[in-house]
Amino acid sequence: MENKVLSENLNAIKRYDTNFANEILTINKTKSTFELTQNQNGEYNLLYNSILIHNYNNAKLEAQKITDKIEDIENKNAIRIIYGLGLGYLPDEFISKTQGNIIIYEPDIELLRAVFEILEFSENLSKNNVFITNRKEKLLKFIDILADKETKITISFLNSYFNLYKNDIYSFANLIEQKHGEKQANTNTINKIAPLATINTIQNIDNIANTPIVSSLKNIYKGSSALIASAGPSLKENIDIIKKYRDRFILFAVGPAMKLLEKNNIIPDFLCVVEAMDTSTQLEGIDLSKINLIFEPYSNSYLWNLKVKNRFLFFSKNNFLNDILANTLNIDISNNKTIGTVSYCALSSAKIMGFDKIILCGQDLAFKNGECYAKGSAYEDLECIFNSELNKYEIRAKNYEDYKRKLLSKKYLEGKYADYYVKNYIKKLNATIYSVTGQNGEIIPTQACYAIFIKYFEEFAKNNNKNINLINSSVGGAQINGFKNMKLEDALIDNPQTPKIEISYMVKDYDKTKINDLKEKMSKTYSEIENILMPLQNLQNEILKEFSRRKTVTKNIEKLQDKIIFSLNQLINKYYSLPFVMFLCASYTNRYFENLKKINSEQSLEKYEKLQKTNEKLIKMLVQKIPEVKGILLNK
Repeated sequence: MENKVLSENLNAIKRYDTNFANEILTINKTKSTFELTQNQNGEYNLLYNSILIHNYNNAKLEAQKITDKIEDIENKNAIRIIYGLGLGYLPDEFISKTQGNIIIYEPDIELLRAVFEILEFSENLSKNNVFITNRKEKLLKFIDILADKETKITISFLNSYFNLYKNDIYSFANLIEQKHGEKQANTNTINKIAPLATINTIQNIDNIANTPIVSSLKNIYKGSSALIASAGPSLKENIDIIKKYRDRFILFAVGPAMKLLEKNNIIPDFLCVVEAMDTSTQLEGIDLSKINLIFEPYSNSYLWNLKVKNRFLFFSKNNFLNDILANTLNIDISNNKTIGTVSYCALSSAKIMGFDKIILCGQDLAFKNGECYAKGSAYEDLECIFNSELNKYEIRAKNYEDYKRKLLSKKYLEGKYADYYVKNYIKKLNATIYSVTGQNGEIIPTQACYAIFIKYFEEFAKNNNKNINLINSSVGGAQINGFKNMKLEDALIDNPQTPKIEISYMVKDYDKTKINDLKEKMSKTYSEIENILMPLQNLQNEILKEFSRRKTVTKNIEKLQDKIIFSLNQLINKYYSLPFVMFLCASYTNRYFENLKKINSEQSLEKYEKLQKTNEKLIKMLVQKIPEVKGILLNK
């Protein structure tokens, strides 16, 4: 006989996950035991393997106390994750109070089957902002779809679930925090540098096709040691040790560390750069003629004009146009990663070259003793201090003018927006202050992106520390599991001298026809997109004119807005599978739709108009990018 309660609950789930609903339906026997009880108030409770899930005296009050602790619970741009369904008291409270998205994660699918047979929960499950799953990968997918860079995520649970799943809840929270951080980092990357990275790549596509790749140096340093010098505070502390043992390792340096190394007459063997922005001030006045340059294809175009010993490209997997370029050039980049930090590019390059020992120095990944970067490095003027009035850490420039000169290239320094760029950059740094565990077990401040980088380095160690001796000599910095914490002199003292190798390499003979075909395909696609975008500026202008006249959101404004949305969705749905379109345009469409969310809920007419003016600028910039890139492809 059909259980209507179960059927209605599962039908509600089928709107977004038919397989999950069917999986619940197929459960016939359960290993766990479930029993309904009632308390003195007449509330139902659940005995799960003889453990009472809800508060014995007042289950509803228990749930209310949990939701009462949530700040801005009505926030629409929030994801409320509930660890454990129970009999639905806690989800009921959230659903009645929040306007954001709700994800219920129940680790025991058998409990779902048992509860769904007796609990009429289909009305809540049918709401567009409510989702349920028993799989972490599915939950992470929900976050990926529902969250933007400003989304707030909270995790709530009953005491019983904490007692049942204490260790899993901790790892669960870390997993979600990491996923959300990655989402924010990816969104920031797309919004901030993706258009420039795309233009850099397209502008230099012919140079790229005539430059050797790092894998052409595979295993040339087998049996040797590599030292990767990053710009954290511990680099300055180890400068004398680096000079003392300079002949016992091959030195990789990142751009921000070059000023300090040059000041101490230390010449790296390899310099790694992965910046789409113009960071030429990091290298101004430094003789690079004896240094091999490793950089990403999307890196800023000034790198092609530097006088260096050799150039090698590192095609990291999934970075901007690298996949489509690798396919065109017929090269394998499946194992290449940089994932956001230039030091990881150096680490991956050292692995390819076959080093048996790789040592990190200046990879503090935390703000130690208030220092953000090593003294003498490009960004030494930044410091992280505890603001007792605000009761939190904050980043500031010790000498603002000095920092501005070091941060910005001459072009931006002389522009009218120089102060805006600097202050906005520092503001973004302060918005992402985070805490991590230091090597001594203490909690130290850092940035959210550094916390993500720690996870990436730990993943590298997990996959490679059986074959490579991985050492972290960034003493006092963040703990990186999988790397041995060791003073730099202790790591180098027994090293033999590293023989000098005259680097030889081959430039692959690429198929020029395929490269030209790619350029032709890009040009044709951009022309199609130009036709889609052409009317949008006028439509957005009409919205502002109409609003200026009427001072209200008229039906005509709504129609104009719908036309713009239709065209942008057409662009996204048809062309965003192509990286040379997505990475060029997504920055503008992302921000346009983020503003649109605010516009749709905005009560202030003044703020409404301001947001629409911002969207006008975004449409204008998007429309202008397409002919700019087409001109580069056609050499105009």
